[in-house]
Amino acid sequence: MAAALACAAPAVLAQTPAAQIPAAPDAAASAPEAPLRGRVDLGLSGARLTAGESNWFDQYARGFVVVKPGTTVNWDLNHERHFGERGTVGALALTQDLSPRWYALAGMSFGSASFQAKRRVDLGLYRKWGADQRWVTGLVYMNSRSNDDIHRDQGLTASLAYHAPRNWVAEGGLVFNRSNPGSVTGTRGFVALTQGREKSHYLVLRLDHGKEAYLPEAALQSPSQGNVAFNSTEATLQWRQWVGPRWGYTASVQHYRNPYYRRHGIAMGLFFDF
Repeated sequence: MAAALACAAPAVLAQTPAAQIPAAPDAAASAPEAPLRGRVDLGLSGARLTAGESNWFDQYARGFVVVKPGTTVNWDLNHERHFGERGTVGALALTQDLSPRWYALAGMSFGSASFQAKRRVDLGLYRKWGADQRWVTGLVYMNSRSNDDIHRDQGLTASLAYHAPRNWVAEGGLVFNRSNPGSVTGTRGFVALTQGREKSHYLVLRLDHGKEAYLPEAALQSPSQGNVAFNSTEATLQWRQWVGPRWGYTASVQHYRNPYYRRHGIAMGLFFDF
């Protein structure tokens, strides 16, 4: 039977373009005269897996559109080849300002392969704190169902971010997840550090560690292999560089490990602002 990774997030919700992040005072001061209406990212990624697992190869298209001030729609389309199986996942997410200090997030994604969630919904609420609104807290609820129509996941993510001077952003959080059948619980923690600003560059380092509930069935080498409530660690380093006023490139490296295999990946792409 297949099971979705308990704490995997849709790519569309993992992206943090400037239009989606509450602007810190430094970012607002350096904003371009012409408002950014949207962005499109196109790229390829690949990963080498150990323990006899098949290598991964993905193609992606993603982006966001600022519908109006305070309303942003993110979209994501990925064609993925993982564990010797191919699948496509699509996602949409809406970020909406509710007041000068509050904003909300609603997202949905659908996948076709056993290693992807058949259906996933995310609902989040965020608040900015302090006189200069440099602190941001968030709480996101997740509900997903696997393509086997058996495994289900529910989770909460609590996060805290600080927009520091000189274009630095630090973020940390905890993910609490429960998977069924079996009521398997998992808790993960993450930290991320971002340096940069729009029209220049972004450098992002993210570390993620904790417990996952299940491996996808396609990842198991034999039915007797254990695959429940195991720890894993993931590290990602990403660079986004503007080459011209309206375009640039992205590059990232990723390392993931669990008790059953390791994964080393790279990704490269181009993005276009409009």
